[in-house]
Amino acid sequence: MSQVRELKCPHCGEWTMWNGHVDDRCLNCSEFLEPQRFSREVEKKISRELIKENDYFFIRPEDGLLKRWCKGFLNTLRWWAYYVQIAFFIFVTTLLVLLSIFTG
Repeated sequence: MSQVRELKCPHCGEWTMWNGHVDDRCLNCSEFLEPQRFSREVEKKISRELIKENDYFFIRPEDGLLKRWCKGFLNTLRWWAYYVQIAFFIFVTTLLVLLSIFTG
């Protein structure tokens, strides 16, 4: 259940209905009621898409179902291997530090 409130438009200065959504517009001048919030949300969306494009196997919309599944599996496998390597290096480093402390 959305709650409708009134908000003063930063562009025309008139009071207008506001639902609290990012893309709410003024009823008088059709400008965004919260332009900073809207631009911040657009920037977040663009950065999420760039992160997906920088993935090792970029999944394109025209890829088939099997190809999409394989690329997703290989991307996940790649990240798991990365985190396992980090955990292994932390374990070995901790082991070496503990051995050097207890032998001295």
